[in-house]
Amino acid sequence: MKKCIIKGIINKISENIQYIGTDNPKIGNPDFTWNFCEPGYWVAGFYVGELWAAYMLTGEQRFANQARARYPFFKNLLNEPELINHDLGFLFSLSAVADYKLTGNTEARELGLRAAEALRAQFQQVGEFIQAWPLTKHNLERRNELAAGRMLIDSFENMALLFWAAEETGIKSFYNVARAHSITAVRYLIRDDGSTFHTFKFDPATQAPICGETMQGYSDDSAWSRGHAWAIHGLSQIYRYTHEQLFLDAARVLADYALEHLNDDGLCPWDYLDPTEGRTIIDSSACAITCAGLAALGALDPIHGSRYTEAATDLFNSLTQKCSLLNEPAAQGLLDYGAYFVRRGDIRAMLPYGDYFYLEAAVRLQGKHDLFW
Repeated sequence: MKKCIIKGIINKISENIQYIGTDNPKIGNPDFTWNFCEPGYWVAGFYVGELWAAYMLTGEQRFANQARARYPFFKNLLNEPELINHDLGFLFSLSAVADYKLTGNTEARELGLRAAEALRAQFQQVGEFIQAWPLTKHNLERRNELAAGRMLIDSFENMALLFWAAEETGIKSFYNVARAHSITAVRYLIRDDGSTFHTFKFDPATQAPICGETMQGYSDDSAWSRGHAWAIHGLSQIYRYTHEQLFLDAARVLADYALEHLNDDGLCPWDYLDPTEGRTIIDSSACAITCAGLAALGALDPIHGSRYTEAATDLFNSLTQKCSLLNEPAAQGLLDYGAYFVRRGDIRAMLPYGDYFYLEAAVRLQGKHDLFW
């Protein structure tokens, strides 16, 4: 089944190159076409990741050519200080690092290392965390308020770029920063019951911890499922690089929490702790990321691996049944029912990160785990 789905995904990617061109999908429209990213937007790497995965699976040069045609976007990002933030891992692991791992392209290697250096530079020495966004005079006041001492759960995913840079160069500071931030994130973003905060705030002057908050979840005390999914997948990669029990244990706790809070259809509600009827809203992107994370964890966990792999398979099947667009000829993406920002009313759309992780999950469930992170 997974092989057929992977074939269908590659066909869909191939068919839609003519419509997407060299743009980077941001969010889908109701007619299943795409809106595209503005310069530097954090989701720009996911469609590129799909292209590199298609190249990896087929060897067809046209997919690599399409991915590389976007390099001006990524190079420009690194030349604009206001565009640099904690999401450089999302952007460059699935573009430059993927290219280098698959082809040995030295230009891509240098681009990936430049991104890793920029990410490392955002590390706050006293608080031992990577600041989410830069403080700049051109940012809006609210943006600066959020940037001053802010860590996001998404950052678990971005650590792979630093760990890769450490392995590639032998420079220990990449590793040390990634490990220190990961320890801080485990300490403050994961609650005792296995639920998670979306963000955590630190005093901008002293970097002392203040409190956990949400930006996209139901409330500060709820558990936004996409953020929770980032953590499962990211912690699995962090454990793969460090082999430290702390990160394996954290990934297990979060995986178990997610599996205990799926809805009756075996899918991720947009927020695991939404007490209202809004809990019926699903997020296909959270499902896809969780599925890929469970599959990755299943391959790494020496004790519970088979259970997580089985859970990933079940979630993948439920996701495919409910949300797949592979049989929708006009669809430029792969999954429907992505909950982009529920509290703003954006509850159903194609999302490029959902699409990428759907493909990654399918590949992992075929037993291939040597990917781009």
